[in-house]
Amino acid sequence: MAPIELLKVEKVSARVASVIGGVFIVSNGKKLQRVSQGDLIMPGQTLVTEDDGFTHLIFPDNKYTRISSGSKFTLTYLVKLSDNSLKAEFFLEKGRITHAVKKQLKANETFTTRTPVSVTGVRGTEYRLKVTDDNVNIVETLQGVVQVAGEKGELSLPKGMGTKVEAGRRPRAPKTLPAAPETPVISDIVKELPVKIPSPSAGNGVALYHLRVTTDEQGYNTVLAKTAKSGAFFTLLALADGNYFGFLTAIDEEGFESQAARPFSFQVRTIPGAPIFVSARKGKAVFDQSLKVEWLQGEGQQSYNLQLAIDDQFSELLVDVVQNDNSFTFENLAPGTYYCRVQSIASDGFRSLFSLVDTWKVQQQTSFGPLEGSSKDGVNLRWASMGEDIVYEVQMSRKTDFSDLVISEKNLQNPEFSYNESMDPGTYYVRVRGVLSDGQMSPWTPSQKLKIAQAPFAIVDGIVLTLFLSLILIL
Repeated sequence: MAPIELLKVEKVSARVASVIGGVFIVSNGKKLQRVSQGDLIMPGQTLVTEDDGFTHLIFPDNKYTRISSGSKFTLTYLVKLSDNSLKAEFFLEKGRITHAVKKQLKANETFTTRTPVSVTGVRGTEYRLKVTDDNVNIVETLQGVVQVAGEKGELSLPKGMGTKVEAGRRPRAPKTLPAAPETPVISDIVKELPVKIPSPSAGNGVALYHLRVTTDEQGYNTVLAKTAKSGAFFTLLALADGNYFGFLTAIDEEGFESQAARPFSFQVRTIPGAPIFVSARKGKAVFDQSLKVEWLQGEGQQSYNLQLAIDDQFSELLVDVVQNDNSFTFENLAPGTYYCRVQSIASDGFRSLFSLVDTWKVQQQTSFGPLEGSSKDGVNLRWASMGEDIVYEVQMSRKTDFSDLVISEKNLQNPEFSYNESMDPGTYYVRVRGVLSDGQMSPWTPSQKLKIAQAPFAIVDGIVLTLFLSLILIL
């Protein structure tokens, strides 16, 4: 107990150093006000953190408490004696906290936390205290020594050890905490969400891994926390652009948690984002040799890097340009398959991921060979194939504008057409176009002249003419 001359006391408060998500002061089970950074938490007040809520409290004389999500924590009393020593007591009804007392407590100072089943006290240490759903306490000493008391006894818990306390029992014998895991390997800059961080492969009885993400290297300002099984991924979606630090711990099959691995840093940079193509062709066949691509303008970009290639790995670039406009027109594209992508470039030189790759196929345009025919035998037409799964239309006219059609045939499966009826001698005009299975039509080929010559006068024709003339004389 404190000497009588020190009983003059002054009530002091805790300051909220950081807060993320839903953290509230409550009374009689009702949320009274949302907690903000810089707020003072007075003795007698209770904090509740929601599933996305984290807060970090600072007490006088380098004492800290980090409150995780899903917790209910009461500052029972906090007073300063006349010699400036501090007496603090807390009550953790549920959830998880981490206390850090950086300086050795004075002889008459106390820093005690009660739960429904245990009492823990420190003199100069750091430890985790968890109240599980079945009201079992887990205490894990990270630095120094923690004094843990249950209903049936107490024990001293040194660094690297953990214990469990159940209602009506003494604390279990100390158990060594799992070894700290290896630090995950992750890109320094993450350019898209969600961030995916691999958890290590399990060993030595590890059941789960716990990842805590903060905005500071000391690990005070928690943004989120996740658990994952061995060999799985921590999938982090709710991260704004910024710099972060990850603290990874291992949890064994009894629920004891290791020290954190060496913190790793990473940057989330999603602005500017990868561009999105407008009216992407998605492998569609086209007939135009001039083709325009366009993409949406995003936020934070200054220019774009556009690439066109003939392979999906972009090892053979035909176009590689940096420009300010969000569109580009390719000219004189030869028949073949093309791949296109674009990325955003910020004013500081940062480059986003490339967009999804758009691809298309420029179809071979057809052309005729020499055109000829006769008035007697008709005409046989052949032209260059435009590719697979294409049917053809052919038109023949005496006029260059094809307003007077002599022949109009559709759905020709092969690049050829025969017309074996007799035709009047003269000049005709012929054109062809291809039709894809989706109904897309190529331009008509330029018209070509077809000259139908008078058929030569044959012996059979002479005999027929002689018989015809003889018939006229008889009549």
